[in-house]
Amino acid sequence: MEPWEDRLASRRAEIKAEMEELDRQDAERAAAAADVGSAVVRRPKGGSLRGAVTMIALIGITLGLIGLAVTLSRMAGRDFADAERAGTATVASCEEHGPISNRGFGYWTSCTATVNWDGGGSEYVFGSDVFTSADIGATVRVGDTGQHRTGIELARPDQPERPWLRWIGIAVGLLALIPGLPTVLLLKEMLSFRRRR
Repeated sequence: MEPWEDRLASRRAEIKAEMEELDRQDAERAAAAADVGSAVVRRPKGGSLRGAVTMIALIGITLGLIGLAVTLSRMAGRDFADAERAGTATVASCEEHGPISNRGFGYWTSCTATVNWDGGGSEYVFGSDVFTSADIGATVRVGDTGQHRTGIELARPDQPERPWLRWIGIAVGLLALIPGLPTVLLLKEMLSFRRRR
């Protein structure tokens, strides 16, 4: 045989061996794909703990920002000049809430009072936060600034409105969307992954 024929024959043998190896690998992959139960998902060590800590941190940041937004909006107050009607309130009792509640962070007082309107008539007000414990038994000038949920919103002439606090509260509430949206999406994915298992 000529030397070039020897090289050609050895190259054919190499190609044939490579083709057989590729066929063997394809057969192994096909067998593994057919047997889904034998598939193993490898996760890095500490992945579950790291994911849980990240989720708890994102939830904490989101809830903290929402609580701060609610607190700032509560502290903004209402303008007495916007009152539809005015009257005098006699505070009967007060209850202190906090440090964390549905009205945000910090301690705040909800009081019950009877309001006698200047145009006639009286109304019992429950849970208003414009009064303090120092107002119990005293007569306080108030104005009705409108309805909110189950009761009326009151304003006092001696408590100024701070709209800039409300705007900061709205900005902080929008800022809470940054960690809040990924938190909701991650939580949804985690729950759907557990259901599929």
